[in-house]
Amino acid sequence: MKYIFLLIVFSSMLFASSPKCEYATLNNGIKVIFVKVGENPVISSTVVVKTGLKYESKEINGISHLLEHLMFNGTEKRSQRQLYDDFDLIGCYNNASTSDHYTAYYVLTTRESFEKGVEIQSDMLFHSIIPPNKINKEKGIVIEEIRKDRMSPMFYEEMAFRKAVFKGTPYEMKVIGNEASVKSLKRDTIWKYYKKYYSPENVVILIAGDFNKKEVLGYLNKYFGSVKPVKIEKKKWEIKWDKDFEQVDEPRLPYNVFYFVIKGVKANSRNFPFQECYADLFDASLTKSLMNIDPQASVSTDYTDDYGLIKVRVKVKSLKEAQKVKQIVEGLIKKPDFLKEEKLKEYKISTKADTLFALERPHFYGMLQAPFIAAGCTDLIFYNKVNLAGLKSFAEKVKNFDKKALYIEGKKNEKKN
Repeated sequence: MKYIFLLIVFSSMLFASSPKCEYATLNNGIKVIFVKVGENPVISSTVVVKTGLKYESKEINGISHLLEHLMFNGTEKRSQRQLYDDFDLIGCYNNASTSDHYTAYYVLTTRESFEKGVEIQSDMLFHSIIPPNKINKEKGIVIEEIRKDRMSPMFYEEMAFRKAVFKGTPYEMKVIGNEASVKSLKRDTIWKYYKKYYSPENVVILIAGDFNKKEVLGYLNKYFGSVKPVKIEKKKWEIKWDKDFEQVDEPRLPYNVFYFVIKGVKANSRNFPFQECYADLFDASLTKSLMNIDPQASVSTDYTDDYGLIKVRVKVKSLKEAQKVKQIVEGLIKKPDFLKEEKLKEYKISTKADTLFALERPHFYGMLQAPFIAAGCTDLIFYNKVNLAGLKSFAEKVKNFDKKALYIEGKKNEKKN
């Protein structure tokens, strides 16, 4: 009884103070999303640059990731050492990451130091000089990351998945690149890529924490809003599947794995909130159904501005077991009994709690939201939009979405004498 009482109180507290998104556009067209939380006197700026693997070819694979490294090496008015020293002087957390469709830069400071943090961040992102004498050093770091990546079985699983699911698009490559492509990148190529894609038209900024919106908007216009826009030629890629079931042999993988992939809606769709909820409830139901096969079976979503996927991943012993899993998954899609009011309520409470806990570390919240922002989602507090009728309506649509089953067979067991 005590546990139930605490849960009710916690649920009431969660929904009593819901965070919300507010919006603005800077003088040069940069979009800004504000998510305010007043309990923690820090502010983060997550700058999402919408460029990554989707703008790469085999010849320049890895350029987005290498450029991310090079952005920390000096600007028109700061050397690399001055850049780091200036961040350190204000006690600033500073980091970055690269993905299939974006590169994101994170800064976290106290309220008092936020203007300075924004000034340094904008200087680093739009006034970098890509020092020629730093390129080989950063290439070496990236190549070492690639070598370490190849030591994990997940590398070979991911490559098999990408080649089967994203065939014919840049997404069949890995964002980290490969040794040959990274080594061959010239400074002139990197510089042109930087000037082409690091443009206000390609940027969204997420501000999270305890801020005064008017004051912060002034900082942003002063430092980011003065950057001259460059017109970007957008690229679009369509995922095409010529097989609804595919078997791939990957002898470097020490296990077998089965994927069931659904081509769903994109992050800028009005059905996006329902897709996120559907995948979460599907995951809980499927995990119970497959406990004897793979206790870590999972359902997740994946987004870029080109696609939105629902992915089922299950480790299996054989092709026969993979086919059994396929039947179970298809049965749940056909008859989604896991979509119930009480489960929906649990999802809303859990998702809101995750959001509030993440906002206690605003830079971490920025890392979590960057993929959605880059894929076109602007309303990050989407869980309140989900209702049971809409969820069931979305589940009916899922039945007709394109689907692909993929069985990746690892190293075959040697026959015993």
